[in-house]
Amino acid sequence: MPANAHQALDTVAVRTFAAMRALNIAFLVAYVVVWRSWYTAHPAGLAAAVVTVLWGTVFVTVALTRPRLVRLLVPGNVAVAVGVSAGAVLFLPAQSVGGSATWVFSAAAHAAIVASWACRRRVLVAVVVLMVTALVGGAAIAQVTMDDPAAGGNHTPLARAFAACLLVIAIAALFRLALTRLSAIARLADTRLGIAAAQRQAAAVAAARLRDERERERMLHDTVLNTLTGIAWGGGTRDRSGIALTAEQCRYAIDAVRTMLDGTASATRDLTEPMLRVVSVAAARGLRVDVASLPTTDLPEEVVRAVAAAAQELLANVRRHAGTDHATLTVTNRPGGGVNVVVDDAGRGFAADDVPDDRLGLARSVHARLAEVGGQATISSAPGHGTSVRLRWPAPAPAPALAPAPAPAPAPAPAPAGPDRAGASTAPGPLSRGKTAGKVLEAAGRLPGGVPAAAGTSATELRDSYAAVLRRTVAFAAPAWFGCTAVIVPFTLPSARSVPLAVLCWPAMALIVAAAARTSYRRPLRRGEAVAAITLALAVTVVVALNVTQAHGATGAGGPPSRINTWPVLVLPVLLALLAVSRLLVAWAFAIIATIAVLGVLVLAGSDTGPLALAQLLAAANSQIALQIMVAMGGPVLRRTADQVARALEEETARAALEQSARAVRADRERGLATIEQEVLPLLEAVADGLLDPRDPAVRDRCGQRAAAIRRALVTGAGQTLGELGPAVVEARARGLGVEVRLAGEPGRIPAPVRARLADILPGLLGAAPATGAQQVVLTLICDDTGGRLFLTYPATGPAGTAASQPSPLPPSPLPPEDEEELLSLRRDVDDSQVCLEITWPALSRQTDPR
Repeated sequence: MPANAHQALDTVAVRTFAAMRALNIAFLVAYVVVWRSWYTAHPAGLAAAVVTVLWGTVFVTVALTRPRLVRLLVPGNVAVAVGVSAGAVLFLPAQSVGGSATWVFSAAAHAAIVASWACRRRVLVAVVVLMVTALVGGAAIAQVTMDDPAAGGNHTPLARAFAACLLVIAIAALFRLALTRLSAIARLADTRLGIAAAQRQAAAVAAARLRDERERERMLHDTVLNTLTGIAWGGGTRDRSGIALTAEQCRYAIDAVRTMLDGTASATRDLTEPMLRVVSVAAARGLRVDVASLPTTDLPEEVVRAVAAAAQELLANVRRHAGTDHATLTVTNRPGGGVNVVVDDAGRGFAADDVPDDRLGLARSVHARLAEVGGQATISSAPGHGTSVRLRWPAPAPAPALAPAPAPAPAPAPAPAGPDRAGASTAPGPLSRGKTAGKVLEAAGRLPGGVPAAAGTSATELRDSYAAVLRRTVAFAAPAWFGCTAVIVPFTLPSARSVPLAVLCWPAMALIVAAAARTSYRRPLRRGEAVAAITLALAVTVVVALNVTQAHGATGAGGPPSRINTWPVLVLPVLLALLAVSRLLVAWAFAIIATIAVLGVLVLAGSDTGPLALAQLLAAANSQIALQIMVAMGGPVLRRTADQVARALEEETARAALEQSARAVRADRERGLATIEQEVLPLLEAVADGLLDPRDPAVRDRCGQRAAAIRRALVTGAGQTLGELGPAVVEARARGLGVEVRLAGEPGRIPAPVRARLADILPGLLGAAPATGAQQVVLTLICDDTGGRLFLTYPATGPAGTAASQPSPLPPSPLPPEDEEELLSLRRDVDDSQVCLEITWPALSRQTDPR
């Protein structure tokens, strides 16, 4: 599989050279068969043909077994072409020496094409000069040895060699131009795909860090915060059993922190063992749990962890708040796959309005956990009627056959400011917020110029780029190639029945080629346009062919050309190529068949159907097919390799993102838990080991202070990581707006003027989102040395003219007006009931960051 687009282009070129060489072998064999009487009498010519076939077989074999062109094939190819061209008088019938309708010219053309790909410009010039010299030298020898060199007039070997040399030069130059343009788009594709991959990797790392931050916050809430709060309140520490339970809770909290720091969390797909551990912990804390049902499950590891942790938090809430020491746990498998978990208690129940807004348990430890893995939590409770909580995780539907399954974007967590135990409510599921998350990830992964970041879309973009460049290259080459025929036309006039008609046919064909090339350069040809162009071109070809006189016959050494040995035959292949690059496969196939059929009829209906005419028909068919191989094979293979390149890049990006995420998460955990490890764990260890008495007021006061600090950190959340932008987020959350923060890069790398500007406008932008009490805002911040972007995405639920549909404009800039445009730019989109605000800024290299 090619590692990048440029290597893919190498592979395509080598395969194309092999196919063209195989076609040359077939043409050579057919040519020898047509001239079998001559080759029977000239063993030297037959030996040269056999050697050329053997070399061609070696070339094809080596080219098809190697991903790149073997360098020794290039000089070998040139040596064979020069050798047979210089000795053409020994290897070809006299009527064909110097002409383009021979296997010798075919070998020279192939050598020029391969050299134009593999050689530097100066070397290519030397190769072309060498082959031209060989062609002219071979023709000169043939002309000297002719009985009557002047008998052929303009159709002598040297005259034919002049036209053949012109074609070799044009083939090398135009093919070099085409490959140069394709190489340029391959390099550009590699660059753009690399940028897109970096964006995807940054987004994946940001999502992984965000998920781990949530899990770290939940772990702190469920273990450390609850343990410290319990000690601070002095509950359950009046006797030995209470002190022992407190010591066990301390050890459990210490183990949870150590496990997260070490990254040694166990992984299982069966919910049985984790649920039994949850029940055991609850029992050790004085809660009797009846397990009504606990079947074996086969769930994703992240689902097992989320469901078990949510159930543990629910049982802890029963013990702390329900006023009962009894609960029921029921686990059942869903009919279509997935799992249901129900936690019931017959306690005092509660009303949502009676719960303080700074309670974090249900918001993060239950609702958020289930939402992130695609599940849902439903809570039913009322004062005096107990509480029932249902956790549901439905198995996702299988992806359709042969369709790639998209990677799910992590759903945003609910607002951190929410009730610890809510009344009858349902947490928003992944479908209600997945669009927001997906929209931000899509926007965050989009590059300047609209280059999408998704791997499949990158493959599509690369295929389209290849197709467009290939089409424009052929469209550019067609008029240039046609221009070469202007030199050939004068040589055909002596054989014309009507010279004015012969002269008028050239501008008529020029108009056809110019119209088709101009249209193809701007867009692919349509079927009607393609059919019209080929039909008119064939009509001109027929007129030119019927205008050729064959009065002298074509079998003599100096006879005029056959009806198809005319300049229009050289134009038809490029017109067919325009159909191929426009991907009109049916019309293209019929056009090839029609072209070869018309040429065949012109030959068979002529006054001479001898070996020369048949050989020229074979050469014409060979030239038609050879160029189509270059285009028709190159197009599909380029598109296929585009898929392979994008897929390989996607896999490499995923591996790199996984490794980078692991390093970033490990660093985040060490940094985020440093204070807990240094200040809180020693306190819990001392309580667990009996060195500190949890009944001591001083110990309880210390635990209360630590608990308050942790709670403040959990409530403010991203405010600390966003630096100067954090207060705007904290303020928005304080007024009930759920704000999800995603980071790719470090906010400290944002230039100081940009940070000041963002801090100034962010409160107004967040104020444009409706505060409905549910999670609806996603803030994505991407920053690096090349600049950065900030995205705000939220539902456009308000009526026209409200804040939801008309976000606040940018406030006045604190910088001089001349710096406004280059400092920040704001773009607003409303799509699929989602508002997306995108703020971008360049890298301000001339600015210095005082921090």
